[in-house]
Amino acid sequence: TVGAWATQWPLAVSSDNGVEREIWLWDFGGQADQRLIHQLYMNETSVAVLVFDGQKEDLFDTLGQWDRDLARSSSKPFSKLLVAGRTDTGGLRVSRDQLHRFAQERNFQGPVETSAKFGTGCQELRSAILNAIDWTAIPCRTTRRIFKLLKDEIVRLKDSGRVLMRFNELRDALTLCLVGHRFTDDELRTVLKLLAGPGVVWELEFSSWVLIQPERINAYAQAVIQTLRDDPHERGCIPEELVLACNLKYTSSLSRLPADEERIVLLAMLQMLVKQEICLRMHDASETPTLPTLLVFPSFYRRERPDMVDHPSVFATYRFNGFLDEIYATLVVRLHHTDPFERDELWRYAADFKTLSGQRLGIKLTRLGEGVGEIDVYFDPAVSAPEKMLFSRFVHEHLMTRGQDVVRRRHYVCPHCHTPVGNLDIAAERLLKGKTDIGCLKCDDPAKRVPLWDELEEQFASKELKQHVRNLQKQSQVVLDNESKERALVGEVISAVALAGQISRELSVSDHGIDMEIEFRRDDGIATGKKLYLQLKSGDSYIKTRKRDGVEVFTIPKQRHVQYWMDQAFPVLLVIRSSAGEVRWMEIRERLRNAAVNSKKMVTQIEFTGERFDVMSIRRWRDRVLRTEV
Repeated sequence: TVGAWATQWPLAVSSDNGVEREIWLWDFGGQADQRLIHQLYMNETSVAVLVFDGQKEDLFDTLGQWDRDLARSSSKPFSKLLVAGRTDTGGLRVSRDQLHRFAQERNFQGPVETSAKFGTGCQELRSAILNAIDWTAIPCRTTRRIFKLLKDEIVRLKDSGRVLMRFNELRDALTLCLVGHRFTDDELRTVLKLLAGPGVVWELEFSSWVLIQPERINAYAQAVIQTLRDDPHERGCIPEELVLACNLKYTSSLSRLPADEERIVLLAMLQMLVKQEICLRMHDASETPTLPTLLVFPSFYRRERPDMVDHPSVFATYRFNGFLDEIYATLVVRLHHTDPFERDELWRYAADFKTLSGQRLGIKLTRLGEGVGEIDVYFDPAVSAPEKMLFSRFVHEHLMTRGQDVVRRRHYVCPHCHTPVGNLDIAAERLLKGKTDIGCLKCDDPAKRVPLWDELEEQFASKELKQHVRNLQKQSQVVLDNESKERALVGEVISAVALAGQISRELSVSDHGIDMEIEFRRDDGIATGKKLYLQLKSGDSYIKTRKRDGVEVFTIPKQRHVQYWMDQAFPVLLVIRSSAGEVRWMEIRERLRNAAVNSKKMVTQIEFTGERFDVMSIRRWRDRVLRTEV
């Protein structure tokens, strides 16, 4: 069950130094494609315990894949323990010698044979886990006693079933529990950060929410994956509004949260998926204004790419080790967020893009074994040499950063008879040895050679191209960071509006200049149809301080929005969230109308004098709008 997903295991105080120890156990069981979510929780791992059913077929293939995926998911080394479970149901289908050999080759401790039904091997497993942990590698945090008291009370809240609390609410609850003990907000935040390391609690990035049960995010992320699996069209995408409306395929074991808490958890989950580049948000309002924003998961597309006569030619093949789903998904997401390339079609581990002139290029992933894959980089013949090298270098840098043991193999074609060079390994070896060409087997003419170091390779190796790719990587990172921040701002708005007792909606067509709306209720709770429209901006770059007078100024990024805002029937408010998390808002419809009347010039900026966005300011706007409409 979700409640047992994270379990605390306190240990007796060691007699030698009086240091208190504890272990947090996390259950990562599930389908293989859920590991893309699991890997987000692996940073503080000390030991991984692989529990397997000895009656399963393809046992070593499955264990080997788990071993690879776990190893790629943690930023530091950890111990590994092999455990056979359910030995009471028929023993092992493989020999113990094979198991011991597998454990030795993969650097596992064990194997330990267990049966939960009869308690067989459970004490041995407990001892094996304790012995597998390298306690000397774990930082010993010496803290004030109040830190331990706060931690213990937070864990009690977690065990009691609390899921979400605002920071102030949590602080007040802890104050009541710890009568006679004083602590500051900074001390409480320090404890929350310490508990975030093993994933006990998370402080969300919006509205001061503290998620007491972070495992809920994993459970709802698995519901998203299940929904993707059940899509008969195998598109690997889902409308964002369905996720935020909680319209997902839930397993029977998931105990769903109340609607108000569920919405906040889903917002936090969505922000995490976007921030970790597992999915991308897509909406092209210019082509299809009525379509909703889609969450696209590159690793979950199941449509096979059809054979095409005019299939672009492969330029290079990369072989690498690593967590293939994560490497592939983040590559597609980052390519999508670069200006020179436009995403065209997604297939099962293949992604087609287009250049600005409409020529096709793309990547295709082939799985070769446990954590080993190849990515082909291909182009239409009409793609220009600079565009080929820019795309290829972007893929190259991504794989060098995210993968391991990366090997590049360039594909060559004889310029005389147009026959492909058959042995790419020999071609690569000759190039490494400084040889600039290779013979063609079909031509069989010493005078007709295939150049290895050509103009394309010179461009590929140039410092200018490397710098261009670094700039594109920074560009895509800025876009991803902004999307994550915008998701946090949406969470701020939804949370504050709900606390104010009003209705908020995120609009599917946001490119027109309005991202959300607030509809006000009467005192009896009935919706009035009276609204505010919101334009959301997150980040310090949207507000500049004017040097001559110190006034904050908002520069309007898209001029077509100005007339659109002025034409609205309801007030339009600009909502800006700073990098420090401060949210302010200001009415802009009337200001723009007044500026248009008093000036013949196009309005390009507004003096920003926004007030704090909170429950009280929402209620003041409610009273103002409803009073005006009476």
